[in-house]
Amino acid sequence: MSRRISHIPVLDTISDFFRVYGLGKPLHPEMMCMRLEDQPDERLMHMPLYRVNFFRVIHFTNSNLDFYAGDKLMTVTDNCLCFSYPGKLESWTRKGRLSGYVIYFTASFSGLDISHKNFDIDYPFFNFNSEPILFLTTEDTHVLKRYAEEMINEIYAEAPDKLDMVKKLLMVYLQSVKRIYYKQVNCFTPDITSGKTLYNRFRKELDNYIHKLVVHKKTSMPTVARIAQELHVNPNYLNGIIKSLTGKTASTHIQEKLVLEAKSFLLNTDLQVTEIADKLGFENSPYFNRFFKKNAGFSPLDYRKQFVKA
Repeated sequence: MSRRISHIPVLDTISDFFRVYGLGKPLHPEMMCMRLEDQPDERLMHMPLYRVNFFRVIHFTNSNLDFYAGDKLMTVTDNCLCFSYPGKLESWTRKGRLSGYVIYFTASFSGLDISHKNFDIDYPFFNFNSEPILFLTTEDTHVLKRYAEEMINEIYAEAPDKLDMVKKLLMVYLQSVKRIYYKQVNCFTPDITSGKTLYNRFRKELDNYIHKLVVHKKTSMPTVARIAQELHVNPNYLNGIIKSLTGKTASTHIQEKLVLEAKSFLLNTDLQVTEIADKLGFENSPYFNRFFKKNAGFSPLDYRKQFVKA
């Protein structure tokens, strides 16, 4: 039997995501809109690291969720939007019932082309450097809820042209999100914008560094000094910017990222703990065990036993 060694699965289709998350089957393979409270209670409480090959917009009206966008941990609150797009790395832990709306759609259904030169301008919320959570006013919430309800009604309608209508409503919905996004982002001061740019460069470089570790193109664990060197900035300056933006040091972000990657290896592969430690650049297995237990509350083996389905 072949071993499972890829620690971050790619869910290529909406149907793949529904199957893994425990949602059943979508009504249409390329587009689905539904209320979060209508999703089955049996769906996963914890979704390990994964990537998708489609787009998703979640509008939380009531939420109890810890969400990772790559290495960035966020506690999702009421009246906000979260976005997914092809290739995005994410994970979450659901702590209770959720309310709101979720829209899944493919590039072929929507006509969105991420390679188009104006894509990042037309859909700024669907890229790595975007704000991971978009907070909504009461007015914004009412507007988006109305369009989401119209899409749900059309999805379940008997009309032969219902998907054409859904596509038009989706475009209006995304245009409304774009207005909200730019209204918020344009309020940032130049210093905040500059700091966010550096922070996103740090996140992307950390992701690249760990990928190189996993494929043995690097052998040493990431540190603030090593990431700063790759970014051509002073380590103290990098740490200061990140702490001012996030309230956490760059070292803390690195530790959280390593724990997240380790969890994904434990949940999605058959690799031994010593092999995982080696892939993430730890000098030895005992050091990795201590590090993981301190940050995750379990030993690696206990974590695997606790969360991997039999």
